[in-house]
Amino acid sequence: MNPYFKLSTCLLAVFLLTGLHLHAQKTETDKPEPAAKAAYGEIGGPGILSWNYDQRFKGQKGLGFRAGVGGIGFLTAGIFTIPVGLNYLSGSNGNYLEYGAGVSAITLSDGSNFFSTNSSAVFGYLNIGYRYQPEKKGFTGRIFISPLIISAGFFPFYGGISAGYKF
Repeated sequence: MNPYFKLSTCLLAVFLLTGLHLHAQKTETDKPEPAAKAAYGEIGGPGILSWNYDQRFKGQKGLGFRAGVGGIGFLTAGIFTIPVGLNYLSGSNGNYLEYGAGVSAITLSDGSNFFSTNSSAVFGYLNIGYRYQPEKKGFTGRIFISPLIISAGFFPFYGGISAGYKF
């Protein structure tokens, strides 16, 4: 058998075993960062006047989702909304560019009580803005534009602000 073949086979085996051994050793810093979670109130945006929950799928930035409930005028007549969507945060040190998209279900009522529904619809929205979200727990705030996509057309000049707490 060729001596170079034996030597290269032995070297390959050593490199593979060393690589496997080094890969198996993990340190405390290799643990995944917990997903950022926040609850916030929002004025404007796809929920009109809403309370929302937002969470990253992993870490402090990257892909995440939001879900909320909102509306205005709940005593006898009004609007009830349920905004849901995906968003993405890019940036660092608590300062992020946020962009995303989603849908909001809306129910309109003008009867003698809120539960007499007159109409309902679903509209789409886009989202782009600034988010302050601390690395640890604390105050979080957002300012954004949120163009709406409804059956009557595209409304680019709509937006909102929000404030809440990251936990």
